[in-house]
Amino acid sequence: MNPRPTPLLALLLSMAFALPDPAIAEGGAGDGPSIVQVEQTKDGWRLLRDGEPFFIRGGCIVRGGVSPELIDLFTELRNAGGNCIRLWATGPGTMGILDAAHEQGLGVFLGLWMDHPLGHVDSAGAFFDYTNVNAVLAQIEDLRIQVELYKDHPALIAWGVGNEMAHLTAEADAQTLEVRMIWRAINQTAAMVKEVDPNHPTVAVTAETGDWHEIDNATQLANWCPNIDIWGINAYETMPQIRDKVENGPWDRPYFIPEYGPQGWWSSPQCSWNTRIEHSNHVKADWYRNGWIDAIESESDRCLGGFAFAWDTLESPIDSWWTMFDHEGRPTECIDVLYEAWNGTPAPNLSPVVTGITGLNCPTYQAGEFIQAELLATDPEGDALEVDWLIGREVFDADGGYLWETTGACDFIVQGGDLTLEIEVPEAPGAYRLVGWARDGSGRTGVASAPFFVDGEIPDGEVPMPFPLDDYYGPSGFMGASWILNRSNTDSPNGACGGTAHKFTVNAPPIAIWAGCAWQHPTNNWGTAPGLAIMPGGTAVRFLAWSDKPGTVLDFFVGTEGTDGFAVNLDGVELPLEPTEISIPLEGIEYDDVVIGFGWTYSQGFGDDGAREIYISDIVWDGPPPPPPCPLDLNDDRRIDAWDLGIVLMNFYSTTAGDADANGDGFVDQQDIAVILAAWGPCPE
Repeated sequence: MNPRPTPLLALLLSMAFALPDPAIAEGGAGDGPSIVQVEQTKDGWRLLRDGEPFFIRGGCIVRGGVSPELIDLFTELRNAGGNCIRLWATGPGTMGILDAAHEQGLGVFLGLWMDHPLGHVDSAGAFFDYTNVNAVLAQIEDLRIQVELYKDHPALIAWGVGNEMAHLTAEADAQTLEVRMIWRAINQTAAMVKEVDPNHPTVAVTAETGDWHEIDNATQLANWCPNIDIWGINAYETMPQIRDKVENGPWDRPYFIPEYGPQGWWSSPQCSWNTRIEHSNHVKADWYRNGWIDAIESESDRCLGGFAFAWDTLESPIDSWWTMFDHEGRPTECIDVLYEAWNGTPAPNLSPVVTGITGLNCPTYQAGEFIQAELLATDPEGDALEVDWLIGREVFDADGGYLWETTGACDFIVQGGDLTLEIEVPEAPGAYRLVGWARDGSGRTGVASAPFFVDGEIPDGEVPMPFPLDDYYGPSGFMGASWILNRSNTDSPNGACGGTAHKFTVNAPPIAIWAGCAWQHPTNNWGTAPGLAIMPGGTAVRFLAWSDKPGTVLDFFVGTEGTDGFAVNLDGVELPLEPTEISIPLEGIEYDDVVIGFGWTYSQGFGDDGAREIYISDIVWDGPPPPPPCPLDLNDDRRIDAWDLGIVLMNFYSTTAGDADANGDGFVDQQDIAVILAAWGPCPE
């Protein structure tokens, strides 16, 4: 039930594993530490901040450093009546965020990222073993550094001790001893926090109340976590039931909602090809409004507040499920409803009201057909609306699961258009999403999306080409002196609809040394698990690469002999100073499932200055897309000819002949012969 898209999960992990430099961590000067207490009165529970009641009206921030865009988000939150932000983890930019929040009058609920355990639902590469006592103690000591660094900052409200730590698969959840050790580690970490910082409460954050677990979250907390002051319950479509669930369990302390928002994708309706149907912006706004009023504010005798997810922009305009802003930071109706809920009056500038897209009800198209759609949108102030229409590859897989690694690659097919659209569907078969963003003249927006499918002969179980490599592979395979490398996300040179862009900072001493990174499927796979099944016939892996320093030479590769049975190398490439496309040819290469989809290595000699930045962006596994469907090609040779006619004749008068019943009337006869003859010739390509 953890809804965060890959950009968020990758950000959280990169923040969690990076200890702040002491120089970076200086900040918060000028004010003493805040003192936050949890108090029980005759009327219920409440937070006191420096002696004054503090009810959390918060937003979730999913970025790790200060930028002008972050300040705009803070300003929007403060103007809406908000008073707090949530961060899941600490990192090099944390002190700057704390300072910026304090300057805007906002508090910070600061997370201490504990590694997810083996069997965690949302972390395929999770590895931490909480039965390893020494490893647990070492993690606690690492987190102690974070607490020491930030405990006296005046913006600090509370500490989040891990996030959804026990959100496990059924198999992992059945290991009751291992699960108990996770909860005990949460309590041990909270005990350390209380020892170092007695001025701020501790919060254990869980995925909902966990009724589906062998032992529910309330019972685990009550049994094993006396050092936790507040229960943080992430909840979406189940918000109306949370208070009753808390009251019916053994937890006897207060709670708040660290994440709330619209219905999660995991419980949303699906099309016939299993993708998810997304609510319009207007319906999502109702979820935010009702969640706050009915499940947070009305339960304020025990619920201490909540954080809307996500009070931030996301990287791709095609991936609109969770964002309350568009990719350029324009607010939506989801912000407006919280403004009114928090202030008691409507926002002074209202966003467009978008209620859906007509003309698309999970349709399937053939290549060459046209989409005809209308965005149902109005502006409350009567402003004229302009619409940005986009088509992008689907952000859900064939089983309806969220593609955590998706880039949301897309194309702006119309910018500044009107509410109606007519356009030919993409040539390549597969699942797509049409998205319409309506903009008013005052800097506000609204969105709706609709999935559709383009029919074609997609090989069963294989990924069709071309596809963005980062949708399926992760840059997890660090090699050589990996300690000299630091990876972070950056902006694609191709803009909002570009692919994922990676920045590698190299800090190497002046010695002979090498390091590199491989993109693996699944992450951290060196051949112990199957790789990704890709359509045969790939022509190249192409990408953009550049560096900030002349003379940066890399060796690129696709596959390795040991893991994939093939290896294609492109050695000695000097990176330009501007983004430049580079291609690794694959013609003639036979592959089955591919573990290492892409990689590079850097090496230097003794005395070389290794400090540099390496950028890799928009990696695409290229090749011809699957051909259009040809249902009358009964022997799969991409021709309708005598062989297919022969199959019809062999099944003449049959009522169970399947595909030989060319016209689908349940009987093979002369009409089916006529259908075959009318389609005679090669299949469409």
